[in-house]
Amino acid sequence: MGSSKMGLLLACGIGMALFAGGCSDAEDEIPEPFDEVSQSLALADRLAQCAQDPRVIAGLVSQNICAGAGVFFHETFEGNGRTCGTCHPVANNTTLDVQFIRALDQTNPADPLFVFRQVPELAELETSDLLDDAAILENVDGFVDPTHRFVSRGVNHVLSLSASIRADSGDGTTNPPAERTGWGGDGSSSGTLRGFLKDAITQHFPKRLAREPGVDFRLPTPEEEDVTLAFQLSLGRLNELDLASVRLFDTEAEDGRQAFMDPNRGRCNVCHHNAGANFQDTGNNRNFDTGTRTTASSLNGGSFGGEFLADGGFGGRDLPAPNFDATGIGFPNSFGNGTFNPPPLIEAADTPPFFHNNLQINDKADPGLNDAVTFYASAPFNFSPAAQELEQRFGTPLNLAPLDANAISRFLRALNAAFNVDIAKQRLDAARVLVDQFANTRADVQQKLMELARVEIDDAIEVMAPMMTLYPAAAQQLDLARTEIAQGLAASSAVERRNRIVNAIARVTTARAEFGQNITFVLGEGNLMY
Repeated sequence: MGSSKMGLLLACGIGMALFAGGCSDAEDEIPEPFDEVSQSLALADRLAQCAQDPRVIAGLVSQNICAGAGVFFHETFEGNGRTCGTCHPVANNTTLDVQFIRALDQTNPADPLFVFRQVPELAELETSDLLDDAAILENVDGFVDPTHRFVSRGVNHVLSLSASIRADSGDGTTNPPAERTGWGGDGSSSGTLRGFLKDAITQHFPKRLAREPGVDFRLPTPEEEDVTLAFQLSLGRLNELDLASVRLFDTEAEDGRQAFMDPNRGRCNVCHHNAGANFQDTGNNRNFDTGTRTTASSLNGGSFGGEFLADGGFGGRDLPAPNFDATGIGFPNSFGNGTFNPPPLIEAADTPPFFHNNLQINDKADPGLNDAVTFYASAPFNFSPAAQELEQRFGTPLNLAPLDANAISRFLRALNAAFNVDIAKQRLDAARVLVDQFANTRADVQQKLMELARVEIDDAIEVMAPMMTLYPAAAQQLDLARTEIAQGLAASSAVERRNRIVNAIARVTTARAEFGQNITFVLGEGNLMY
């Protein structure tokens, strides 16, 4: 995350500007906003506020998705002050990385993310992995002895879930999970994304590690679960690409697309079909053991019976003893079956670090996409069950050549940057609709959308930067769009702000045309919420 993104985060306070009072079609009767701080608020009140939100009035966002965003980003559930947005901030691609956490620690050390340093009863809520590796403590195997029986895992982004959470019955792990909710797919005891909210509150929001509902937090109501689910399913993109019809205008990126799909080169398309998270044969998310769990990691581990406890992936909740014997390859027993579910790759380039344990193969100081791709040329992967399955499927071991790895990285960067640009345009288009309908009334919402559009533009530029020749004309147009947005944010009138928004949209549209053909994303309205 760049410095501009951190500045936006602090300026926004990760706050959602809402307002109270009556509302009518006359813009001068729309009440002025107040800044909603993170708090517990009845859902009826959130719905009433959202009924008056200009995005809802303009038909850009539904009232339920608006309310779900309020629950997600601002509801504390009477716990320790954390919200879902604490670990999934909108201005950081709904995930956490070391750069973001350390910048936040320097500028706001009292942020609820660091509540374990502020409340003695919560001293063991997290480990040093949070600051060192952007990994959080998870009691995925139940809350028996939670300060010892734990694993450290990276924070999943929550973009494009609607296209990536259908469970694949072919992996043998779909009872009970009906949906893949990240990494082991075991973060939700009910096996659904809707049920994940309750478990996330219990895990991350308590006032004490006793985790007593009604004392250490309150559990969500069914209605809160409904609107939060609706919001989460409206984030990111709602569709998959068809890589067979996609064409990249960058020669090496286009070669990377072909390597990604070619079973004699990358074979990536089998487990990440169309650069998503789904298995090629079924279109659903299938768990795999790719060997990441057997690769040396700097993360803290839990213990059981005085012995180190590994992360065994899916399964194992509330078992009396470890059920997965990995001692034969030099690793201790664990809870689970050794498998993890893939995340989508379209969003990968600007959501590092990667893998469930934030694994880095080469340079710990560079947790970039290129490093992650090289994992598939490493010994841990080549000896993994997933690699053996691919060998059986195609008759030969995977031999990922360095040039193909570089080309695949370039291809994925191109897709991610195009995704960034599309979300930037979506937010700018929404800001233009709002300024047309409301002029200066609720200009704060327009400005916040402009700021978040600039975040996506910054992400696109950053994603393309390691490949200096990747779409230079697009990068130039995006930089000009940033200038237009900055001038629009400083504008003293609605007319001037609108002109700058329109100019920025034109720049972004010109930039987007540089990427290729048939890179078509259907975007959810949740991208307009914060």
